[in-house]
Amino acid sequence: MNKLGLKVRRLNNHAKLPARAYNGDLGYDLYAAERHIINPSEQTAVGTGISVELPEGWGGVIKDRSSMAMKMIYTSAGVIDNGYRGEIKVLLRNNSKEPFKVEAGDKIAQLIPIQLTDWEIIEADIQDSDRNINGFGSSGK
Repeated sequence: MNKLGLKVRRLNNHAKLPARAYNGDLGYDLYAAERHIINPSEQTAVGTGISVELPEGWGGVIKDRSSMAMKMIYTSAGVIDNGYRGEIKVLLRNNSKEPFKVEAGDKIAQLIPIQLTDWEIIEADIQDSDRNINGFGSSGK
């Protein structure tokens, strides 16, 4: 398997480099570089203290950690475009009924690298399908 390089810059002394817990994991753990208390029904952007340079033709998506999602702590707004060089911040939302504490060094999300597909956008009539407009909940429980 060819390895690509993900260049990472630490922006402060609390920053930890992204890491995979196990060989073959899809996501790279992202760590908080600051302390926060997120109250119920609130969200906050938690700094990771890092910036990244993804290889040409790649971007990233920030996704939940399953252990946090089980506690009803979710990520939002998690797309990292190839040209972005600012601090990676993770928007965390607390949907639980209890305050959630984040400490510097805590794993807070996963970065999943995704290869760019450069689609040509073509305005056109599109064909109906068997599914057609059936959306949310259309396939049953």
